[in-house]
Amino acid sequence: MKQNKYATIKRLEAEVANPNIKSWVEKETIRVMFLPLSDERSQIAKAEGIIGKAYTIFAELLADIQETDRVVIDLLEYDVKGIKKYEGSHNVDHIKVLIEERKQ
Repeated sequence: MKQNKYATIKRLEAEVANPNIKSWVEKETIRVMFLPLSDERSQIAKAEGIIGKAYTIFAELLADIQETDRVVIDLLEYDVKGIKKYEGSHNVDHIKVLIEERKQ
């Protein structure tokens, strides 16, 4: 079932005082549409090496999300596994992001 959610984007960055130390920094919070993968897409994701629970989120095209980021939705953390941009779609430009739930 698709749901509208808020997602916090986190990125691994070097600390200013000591560039050898990296930590996860919150970059922004955005609105997303959150959907579980279909059975067919789940099988494809597993074949591509995604072993945890995987989901798709859709966000505005200008959202600052990178494939090395983490996403927090409803206090659960996910790794970004893939991003696809859809542009020129009659005012519905967006990105589709594949995320995998992190083991706690």
